[in-house]
Amino acid sequence: MSSENPFKDLFAKLGIEGSGEEESDQAGVAGVDADGKPIKVVVIGYERRGNKAVTTIRDIPEERQKEFLGYIRKAFGTGGGINEDDLFIQGDRRSQLTRWFEGQGIRVRGERGDA
Repeated sequence: MSSENPFKDLFAKLGIEGSGEEESDQAGVAGVDADGKPIKVVVIGYERRGNKAVTTIRDIPEERQKEFLGYIRKAFGTGGGINEDDLFIQGDRRSQLTRWFEGQGIRVRGERGDA
């Protein structure tokens, strides 16, 4: 099978830019804050809220929280939000988030899941 994208011509005819290729889970946001300083550590936690599981992420600078949340929600196909200074992600995503943050060069503290 050819490695060329079979939808490339269709995208061009429709005037849609992009390759049509899936983005890698390891791609994403750069691990720097607004001042250009690297984000070195995040803390991942786990909570039960009623019968639902929630993964929490702390120590992401406030100015970068929406960016990280948007990317995580899209990359992992899950819901989430911002509660005070923490991000919360629906479900138990500790091991996935640990791998993703470490792929970004950010150290993870707290509950790492089954990574």
